[in-house]
Amino acid sequence: MMHKYKQIEYKAGATIEIIKCIPRGCRKGVPRGQPRKKTPEEMREANMRQAARKLARKINANFRPGDWHLILTYKRECRPDQHEAKNRVKKLLDKLRDWFKRRGWNLKYILVTEYKRKSIHHHLIINQQNNGRETTVDLIRKIWKEYGHIQAVPLYEDGEYQRLADYLIKETEATFRESDNPFGQRYSCSRNLITPKPQSRLRKAKTWKQDPKPRPGYYILPDSLYNGFDKIGYPYQRYVMVKTNPDPTDWESDPPG
Repeated sequence: MMHKYKQIEYKAGATIEIIKCIPRGCRKGVPRGQPRKKTPEEMREANMRQAARKLARKINANFRPGDWHLILTYKRECRPDQHEAKNRVKKLLDKLRDWFKRRGWNLKYILVTEYKRKSIHHHLIINQQNNGRETTVDLIRKIWKEYGHIQAVPLYEDGEYQRLADYLIKETEATFRESDNPFGQRYSCSRNLITPKPQSRLRKAKTWKQDPKPRPGYYILPDSLYNGFDKIGYPYQRYVMVKTNPDPTDWESDPPG
C-alpha cells in the first residue's frame, strides 16, 4: 500500500533541517507505536531540546563565520545584581546601535544573561563590522572596560551552531522562569533577525530511509539523526544537513540600515 508523508524543511544559513512525519489524513494503515507518558524530567529535557533547536535555527540563519560569541564578565569589585546588569548591557547595546546606524549598518545580536549558578555574566552573539579604524569587538572592549572584561570567541567556520545553542539554553534553564529575572525570557535579540520558516510538501512512499543520505555538497550533522515516534505514536524522523563549503550567498543579505 502506498502511503504519504510530510517532509518539512527549515533553511537556515548553511544548514537545512529535515523533519519527516505522518500528517493527519495519511495515517490509515501506518503502523503505530505505543505512546508513553513522559515524566516531568523527560518533559523538561524535551522542552530544552525544542528551545535549543529554535535558537540554533536563529543563530544559523543570522550569523556566520567572522561574527562573534562574546562573554562579558564583571570585575569582582563592581559586580551588579541582575537588575543593574540589565541596565548596563542596555547601555552597551544602545551605543553599539548608534555606532552601527551612523554607518548605515544593521546591528544583529542575541543576548543571554546567567546569574544564578556562576558570577553574573552575559553571552552576546553579534555581527562583526569594521569601519577601517575599529571593529565591533574593539568598540565593545572600549565600552565594557569600565565594568570588566570580554572573552571573544569567533563563530565556527562550518556555519552550524547547535552546540552553542544547547549551551546557552542550559545556561538559562535555572533562572528564566523566576519572578526576579528582569530579562523575563531565556534570551533577547534584535528585532531584525530572520526567523526561518518551515517549507513543507507531501511525498508518496511506503516509508522513508532510516539512514538518509545527504544532498550533494552537504553532510549530515553527527548526532542530529533521530528515528522514532511523535507524541501520538506515528513514525517521525529528524536530522540536520550542513553545507560542506559554505559561502556568503548561503545567508540572506542584510537590507540597508
